Amino acid sequence: MAILAECPWCHKKQSIRNRMCSCGNGLVAAKRAKKVRYWVSYRLPGGKQRREPAGFSIEEARAAEGKRRAQKIENPGILEKVPAERMTFDELAEWYLEQRTIKKLASFNRIKGIFSNFNAIFGSRIVSSIKLQDLEEYQEKREEDGRAPATIDMEISIVKTMVTKAFDNDLVDGRTVKAFRRVKRKLKRGANARRRTITIAEYLKLVEVAAPHLKGILTVAYNTGMRTAEILGLRWSHIDRDKWLIRLPAELPKEKKAKVIPINHHVKNILTNLPRAIHHDAVFTYQNEPIGTLGGVKKSFITACDTNYMSNIEY
Repeated sequence: MAILAECPWCHKKQSIRNRMCSCGNGLVAAKRAKKVRYWVSYRLPGGKQRREPAGFSIEEARAAEGKRRAQKIENPGILEKVPAERMTFDELAEWYLEQRTIKKLASFNRIKGIFSNFNAIFGSRIVSSIKLQDLEEYQEKREEDGRAPATIDMEISIVKTMVTKAFDNDLVDGRTVKAFRRVKRKLKRGANARRRTITIAEYLKLVEVAAPHLKGILTVAYNTGMRTAEILGLRWSHIDRDKWLIRLPAELPKEKKAKVIPINHHVKNILTNLPRAIHHDAVFTYQNEPIGTLGGVKKSFITACDTNYMSNIEY
């Protein structure tokens, strides 16, 4: 059994005697500033290693270690239940968001927002105390707040992923996982299926009333079928001008696989006439800066369009 110190920069867990982390950052000042999180490391009766957070002060960590030592002597079996019996959803979310694999996700900020909504209700709850009824009530509340069934299902799914990962790492027990596996989806199968696609006439009207910096985006979207994130992430280095192909790297598409998209004469004309910035490689820009978010595109589009004219389009 030991106490480990977690570097606040690289999150490596190491001996509390270390004054400098292997990443090059000093730990002494960070400990004084309460930025170093301490962990208690011990083995379960079956031999499996477990680590659990023990606060941001060495005193808290030593108290937690002493408690675990006493439990190991008096009742070793209780150690199997310890994390789930004391960890809150706020603490579990904090642990999950610190995982390097999660930080690399393109949807990281969205996941943080979902946890913020979920933990506004369940943050102080012990993870093992949540029941199926609690999740169903959460679904109803989110629906009353005006959230779409697909959004509610996504929120539950993201939190379920976190709980499953915590279960695989022995931080929660089967009681918590059971509740998430039994909760039913709000969205019925096929309920959000697209009923139609935009017509050529509607597309031409959209292009006609769009702001100049959006015309190219609409043209590329309609002629290639690329997703919004793919279009906004498009770089000049992705365009093969010899064969007139768009070669998207694996990190850009939603499915995380490289994609090759043919360029027709409409897209070729757009790309040929677009100005190219000097200080960045983004294809689509606004005021010489990359257009970074879908929200920004929507806002710009609504501001630029003639709403009276748009209201005459029949959908």
